[in-house]
Amino acid sequence: MRRTQKGTGTLLLSLVAAGALVAGCTTSGGGSTSSSAAPTGGSGSATSNTGTAPSEGTITYAAEQDFYAYNTFTVDGNATANQTVLNQVLRGFSYVDNKGAVQLDTEFGTIEKTSDDPLTVKYTLNDKAVWSDGQPIGCADLLMLWAASSGYYNKDGSTNPNGPTADSTNLFDAASTTGIEDTNKPTCKDGDKTITLVYRTPFVDWESAFATSSGGSIVPAHVAAKAAGTDTAGVVDAITNDKADVLTKVADFWNTGWALNKDTGLPSADVIPASGPYYIDSWQPGQSITLKANPKWWGTPAKTGTVVMRFIDQSQQVSALQSGEVDVIEPQANPDSLAALNALGSAVNVQSGSLFTYEHLDLNVNQAFSNEKLREAFFKCVPRQQIIDNLIKPSQPDATILNSLMLQQGQPAYDEVAAASGFSAYDQVDLDGAKAAYAASGAPAGQTVRIIHIDPNPRRTNEVALIKSSCDQVGFNIQDTPLASDAFGAARSGGDYDVALFAWAGSGLFGSISAQYASKDNGGPQNTAGWSDPAVDEAFTKLNSSTDEQTIVDELKKVDQIYAQKYWSIPLFTFPGLLASNSNVTGVELNSGQTQGTWNMQDWARS
Repeated sequence: MRRTQKGTGTLLLSLVAAGALVAGCTTSGGGSTSSSAAPTGGSGSATSNTGTAPSEGTITYAAEQDFYAYNTFTVDGNATANQTVLNQVLRGFSYVDNKGAVQLDTEFGTIEKTSDDPLTVKYTLNDKAVWSDGQPIGCADLLMLWAASSGYYNKDGSTNPNGPTADSTNLFDAASTTGIEDTNKPTCKDGDKTITLVYRTPFVDWESAFATSSGGSIVPAHVAAKAAGTDTAGVVDAITNDKADVLTKVADFWNTGWALNKDTGLPSADVIPASGPYYIDSWQPGQSITLKANPKWWGTPAKTGTVVMRFIDQSQQVSALQSGEVDVIEPQANPDSLAALNALGSAVNVQSGSLFTYEHLDLNVNQAFSNEKLREAFFKCVPRQQIIDNLIKPSQPDATILNSLMLQQGQPAYDEVAAASGFSAYDQVDLDGAKAAYAASGAPAGQTVRIIHIDPNPRRTNEVALIKSSCDQVGFNIQDTPLASDAFGAARSGGDYDVALFAWAGSGLFGSISAQYASKDNGGPQNTAGWSDPAVDEAFTKLNSSTDEQTIVDELKKVDQIYAQKYWSIPLFTFPGLLASNSNVTGVELNSGQTQGTWNMQDWARS
């Protein structure tokens, strides 16, 4: 997750280790039907551990992207497409609510800071905590999470007891190691419900750095253990004693074993068990995924027995709500969708507001844009104001250009950081300056620049068209390169692009920002564009270990300034949000963060 807050008066130090990619939309389409049997390991009765029967009924939600990974803590799996599905399937010790505030999930367990020097945090699972297959949640699950998120283990079998370095080759493909890389290796015994982390240096987001909800960072160690030919005791032993042979097999499964295959469909229930109010019952790739109330959930039961998430293009969601095909939608906010919803009158409830999501253009310095003068030319020809005027203001009249990559409009320190960033120099197109920079680059006329984005997404198609209309005048040959969601993820993770047009979504974390913007070998695993600057890495090191608000703001300024000066990434705008629901469905609330409307699906009910 990334950071951002809404309606708060102070800087929010909040949740989770990595920013979630919001890439675009998918279409509804064909695909094999796949079903996972109801959770096993116990009586199999439809009652929770609290003795309260899960409620009946079905509510249908329109999701814009297909589900593709059960482990959202990998670089490839870290996306809203997965987190919207999993935030009430895989729970944790804390989460961010729809206002951007950190909440402790005391039904899952407790967090206790036992020392400030050194910073020491004790995590205790609920005694009743079990996976939906009946396997207890315990030491092995928490230790495996620590191993994956600390960067302690390298692929060659060596370890990093003082945290990963620029030369480290992490064994686990974690989306971020920020914060946890500065903890000592914890110890616990197989079956224990408690683990304690001791930080070598303080961490800004300590309360929410480890074992969080909102898409799930805790995944079942017993499943990875079985794939590796061992058991949970074997996982605990391998981490305790640094047994590289066992850990390599565990990591191989952790990295790729929970990625889904549309051709083979959903794995069996014992591979993807739940630790929250819902479990995954079935998946029809390209069409829908069905969640059902988890009879092994020990906390407050879900109010609705079944939630079906249908994958529907945003442009079709209003008509799907009107026809009764779905009950809850989050269409792209534009004049047409707003007018159509208003026409439905009291039949629907409509909520709107700004999202913790921002659109931007990432320039890949390992491709055509290795040339700094060419990057400068591109910065000067991108029509940011025209994009806002043509595509955003019709549905959000007060929209303005975003001038920071670090903070978003509405955050208390945004104005200060944005004023210092230098991005405002590119609010207006400067064709003469762009042409001069292009000429100075030495690039031939008609330099091809591929802008990748997920298709279909009409707004992004229009964004690229506006960029092409402006930048082709300078000498570029802008190529609109729309990709399917899985192809976009592969192209971005592999660095196969010139410019990536997409959005990051999040919740308010400062400690997570480095995952996207630090050098890839220094705490930035999601930095696929090849950006690297020692001053950026130093700024994040200082920020991540600080709890002083002004220090945090000062370091954010430094990073924004470098990104603007080196022409690495261009912020565009903050997303307007829109949520609508059938008037007979209660509990639905607009959420500005990356888990979107499903953040509280356990509270949805039909009146």
